[in-house]
Amino acid sequence: MRIVLITIAVLNAVAFCQSERDMAPIQVHEWGVLAWSGGDPVLSSAPATPTPAAIFPVDPPPDQQPYLLRAPVLYFHGPDFSGSVTVKTKNGSIFDIYPSVPDDDRSHNYCTWTAEFTNTRIEEYPDFRGMAPGEWNYNLWRVDYAMAISRADGWQDKFLYYETAPAETDFLPYSPGAASVCAEYKEIAALVVKAGPNGVVYATCTLKDIVYGGEIEFTEADSDHIVGVLYGWGCDVIDIEEIDALWQTWSPWVLADHMNEAEYADGLVMYMIPEDLTENLSTISVVPDEAGFPVEISRFLLVAMPL
Repeated sequence: MRIVLITIAVLNAVAFCQSERDMAPIQVHEWGVLAWSGGDPVLSSAPATPTPAAIFPVDPPPDQQPYLLRAPVLYFHGPDFSGSVTVKTKNGSIFDIYPSVPDDDRSHNYCTWTAEFTNTRIEEYPDFRGMAPGEWNYNLWRVDYAMAISRADGWQDKFLYYETAPAETDFLPYSPGAASVCAEYKEIAALVVKAGPNGVVYATCTLKDIVYGGEIEFTEADSDHIVGVLYGWGCDVIDIEEIDALWQTWSPWVLADHMNEAEYADGLVMYMIPEDLTENLSTISVVPDEAGFPVEISRFLLVAMPL
């Protein structure tokens, strides 16, 4: 009888652990910035905007793509799993990804990666030069504690990356020169950065203040203060270290380099795109090989538009 009771207890414990494991979510975190270049918006992981190269025969040529959506970095957290990650868009086409995938796993509006996602350390990262879209400095984006992504071909890294060319961006709460903003989005927090009489200055306000001429008080721009604003916007969406990766990439442009671009002669406005609007740009889905893992997707996408 004692043996039976022990056996039942062990089975119950195993079942409990299985249930706990099944309940642990796979978390996907994404970040990027939508900026204007030559009058067109570009959602990117870095300020530079290299000329896109269409990689599918069905793609329109770059000079016929009015907008470029460089959907940025995807990180993964949670229990180890293997499976597939797919990004899709109904608003334009996907034209670049990292790492590359076989032709059967991509088309003009989707791509799918198949890999193992584990909580292990990567001792040696791949050399992105010559193989990575845009030739970005990927070292800025590698967050050590994010899950390692490994494929059967030997590739492994800490993130996935894809780019798309959207046809429309009229869903945004506010665009440059807009004369109004709907009531639902008036109180969206915004950051204004521009050249002042003695250097770069910044202010925090709302979209309502920008559109309708509310009082905006500027102070000397400080990197720690501005990244603190971004923490406030995104700490409930993605992790602080991931916001740091974004800021390390964008801070030289936000604090200085944007003033060298004609579109930003009067300064820039930054705000966070509400998460319920991000699917107008693209969608992300994760399908584990083993059932039972819930999936949570958090997207921290900013706008950096001309003032």
